[in-house]
Amino acid sequence: MLKLKTGEPWVFWPSSICDTFPENPGNRVLRGDCYFEFDIRFTLREEPIERKTIFALLPKYTGLDIHPEGMVFAYTTEEETAYINLPSLIKVGEEVLLTVEHQPNRYLRIFINKELIEEVNLDNKVFGIDNSPHIIFGAGNFPKNDFNLNYVDLDLHEFILKGITGVICHHTFEEFIFDKSVDISGNLNFIHKL
Repeated sequence: MLKLKTGEPWVFWPSSICDTFPENPGNRVLRGDCYFEFDIRFTLREEPIERKTIFALLPKYTGLDIHPEGMVFAYTTEEETAYINLPSLIKVGEEVLLTVEHQPNRYLRIFINKELIEEVNLDNKVFGIDNSPHIIFGAGNFPKNDFNLNYVDLDLHEFILKGITGVICHHTFEEFIFDKSVDISGNLNFIHKL
């Protein structure tokens, strides 16, 4: 388990460590022209008295925020960034399985504990495309940018990323090397401390 603390987010951005290592960095499937699905299993450790970000997919912003009145799922297409208000489905101290699934030119789905809570129709829309997408856990942006940080204290239990060919990376946050979580799939797609 990885305990994220306020001001200390971690990032899934294997291509930032070295552009040629691993050979096919997993973050590169997090684009509008690729199928992907990722699971984040976590436990929230604090009550959200203000906006807090569970994850943020950047630079084409997509993420899930929680706040006292509920949740907001934001997603970015090539045309716009849209915000969807959702009821509060994440409780302090309860383990949650959050799944995001993208099918190019068809849909973007978000599940909580395997229950579909929102489906975005992507007919005639393209989910954000970038050459080096990445996911920040526990913040909405990089600390150095000093805006939209929305830090949150949470425990990360597992992260799995799948593509069209199956599992691309799998983290259980049990083995670390030099402030990096080891990818137990063997594909060298590290998650590292910012």
